[in-house]
Amino acid sequence: MKVLLLYESCTGNTEMGVEVIAGTLRREGHHCDTRRYRETPPEALKGYDLYGLATPIQSFAPLAPVYSYIRAMPDLKGSPAFIFTTGAGWPGAAHRLMARALRKKGMKVLGARLMPCPDSWPLGRILDRHLYDRVAFPTRRSLRRTRVFAREMVNLAYRHNEGLPVAEAPSKVLPTPTLPLALNALRGGLKTALGKRTVRTEDCSRCRTCVESCPVGAVRLDPFPVFSDACIGCWACFNNCPYSAIRSSICAPRNFYRGPRDREKLLKRAGLA
Repeated sequence: MKVLLLYESCTGNTEMGVEVIAGTLRREGHHCDTRRYRETPPEALKGYDLYGLATPIQSFAPLAPVYSYIRAMPDLKGSPAFIFTTGAGWPGAAHRLMARALRKKGMKVLGARLMPCPDSWPLGRILDRHLYDRVAFPTRRSLRRTRVFAREMVNLAYRHNEGLPVAEAPSKVLPTPTLPLALNALRGGLKTALGKRTVRTEDCSRCRTCVESCPVGAVRLDPFPVFSDACIGCWACFNNCPYSAIRSSICAPRNFYRGPRDREKLLKRAGLA
């Protein structure tokens, strides 16, 4: 089976999950391409037997650029798809919003999974700092469940492509308390919660890590980082700066998230290394 996994990752959690899914499918003989949304033109989407749409959860919503990408996709009528997300809590409205948008493109959404990961939101890490000091996320059980999920999606895609009946993931967006928070995130409202952002020029090496990790292209160097109004408040520039040169007035660098710990060890736990 020919599978395309589209993903965005702000601090490495979703990228690692996609690596687990791709590694699982490749070991079982499937052709699997992994691409970032921002690097994949719409005309490159056609020609696959199964599509995986992956994103971090941001305030109970998919990342705003991911949701915008899905809504701008060409019609892929009849194509099977699945949703994969990572987050510290639960998906809230994210899965249903994505499923609804994919159904409008004519796609059959076979399932959705959230893989629990460390919180990349520094304010959340302040509240749960003792948990993250003691427990390694994602857990072995969660990684193995992600592998099982990948196999299930391929099996369902085979059934769907052969014309057999397959249940579809819920796509009706319910008016739950998480929905207003999700819609606020999709409109970029979370950037108001970053505090005052400053750059310590004496610590900045102009390495472009902040530019490359921003999912919406809201950072440029001139000659030090400059931030535009396109910012969605994902904290990627703070979390990924190797020198902690980008600072927030409401959160110290010790609470920034530096990505999954012991990545190779985690992949070994998943049976992929």
